[in-house]
Amino acid sequence: MPLNLDMKTVFILLALGHLFTVVLITAYRHRQPRDTAVNTFYAAKWFQAATWGILAIPVLGSQMFFISLANSIFLLGTALETMALLKVTGGFGKRSGRYYLILTLISILSYNFVVLFYNTEGLRISIVSVASAAFLYPPVYRMITSPERSSLSILIGYIYLLMTVGLLVRTGMSWFSVEAVTMFEPNFYQSLSFLSLYLIMTLGNAGFVLLSKERSDRELLKLASYDDLTGALNRRTFILEAKRNLSLYEKKQMPVSFILLDLDDFKTINDTYGHDIGDEVLRDFSDKMRGQLKEADLFGRYGGDEFAILLPGADELKSDEVAESLKLSVERASCGGRSFEYSISVGIITVVPGPEVPLERLYQSSDKALYKAKQAGRNRVARTRLEAEENQKGTEEWARR
Repeated sequence: MPLNLDMKTVFILLALGHLFTVVLITAYRHRQPRDTAVNTFYAAKWFQAATWGILAIPVLGSQMFFISLANSIFLLGTALETMALLKVTGGFGKRSGRYYLILTLISILSYNFVVLFYNTEGLRISIVSVASAAFLYPPVYRMITSPERSSLSILIGYIYLLMTVGLLVRTGMSWFSVEAVTMFEPNFYQSLSFLSLYLIMTLGNAGFVLLSKERSDRELLKLASYDDLTGALNRRTFILEAKRNLSLYEKKQMPVSFILLDLDDFKTINDTYGHDIGDEVLRDFSDKMRGQLKEADLFGRYGGDEFAILLPGADELKSDEVAESLKLSVERASCGGRSFEYSISVGIITVVPGPEVPLERLYQSSDKALYKAKQAGRNRVARTRLEAEENQKGTEEWARR
């Protein structure tokens, strides 16, 4: 049974809803850094408000020229809103930009072609519905399948997927429904369409705000956890994550390996080529290290040119292989195509974690091994063991008696 909604009132409420969002975004954008996702969403809300504003004016909303204009603006606004969703989820690029440009042009031209040469409301509804579903496809696919997806993005993605299915059902209704499919006469379809528009507007606004907040939180976490120059974990975060891994592998009674490494003669590189080149070397070094490590491995910057790596589950044989691979990855390559090369020295220790083996002790032990590698001529991997350290300590104590 139709709800007999007043069409003019509904259009006014939709226009006001989008305008209210514009006001909130305007306040948010004041003195804020430029954000293309927010700016795109902001533009989309203006276009959508204009759509319903035109249709809300009786003298305009009853004329086909203005109906065509309103729907063209609506398609543009929908394209911008879905682009904003794709941008806020990190999936927008040149390829998707071309996709939206072409799809927007095709949908607007197709709609106006129908208005000029085969003007039926069912066909117009079909074009708008199919185009809107096509606009939604990239962000929906991104939110559901991206490796970086979160529970929030998955939930919003599936809700948008239901909306996409609903748009396609709307297309089918426009072709096969016995009842007249129109938004300008009271019937079941009109009531369903208006309620859907409210839900879409609410979900679109809330979904974008929540995804933007999640992105901001993720960026803040990254700033707090990673070294700006190298992209490695900062010392504080590395220590926290390393301790968590030690506790986990203590319960599993499985080995972990701690590696300490630094660049050989890094001061000479800075003094000879300048600190800008020194920074480039550190970035190049970090990229090469990450390229040799697994996702579960920890890589952090302890300070200056000293870096640490924790290999969860790696025994001596495996960690020796990793350490040699790390050394060779810089030994056989120059930095950024420049004429000079650099090398690293590596200290390593492998243990089964326990209360008597805190992270600080692993650091101190691997630091001793690193010193041995330096003393042996640099560009070396040196290993130490807790048993050997205990024996050496006992020998030194006996010699002092």
